[in-house]
Amino acid sequence: MTEKKQDPQDIAPVQPITEPTRTFKAISDLTIYKIVNEDIKQTLVEITGYDVNVNFNMSYLRSVEDVEAACNGISQLFRDLIMEKLLGNQKQ
Repeated sequence: MTEKKQDPQDIAPVQPITEPTRTFKAISDLTIYKIVNEDIKQTLVEITGYDVNVNFNMSYLRSVEDVEAACNGISQLFRDLIMEKLLGNQKQ
C-alpha cells in the first residue's frame, strides 16, 4: 500500500473564526476540583477553570452498575491523560 503525500497547494487556507468573548470574575467565577491524598495532605489532581461544566447523562445513570461504569470510564480517561503527560515529560 502506498501513501500519497498531499500537495500544500491543495490545502485550503483556514478562515479565522470570530468567537464571542466572555468575561469572568477572577476569584468567584473560578471553579476548582481537587483530589487530595488525606494521608500526606497533598493535592494529587486539580481541575480548574472558568465556565467548567461537568455533565452527567442522568437518563442512562440509573443503577449502581451504571455509575460504576461511568466512574471506571473517568478513571481510564485520567489514567490515559496522566500517562500521556508522564511519557511526554520523558521525551524532553
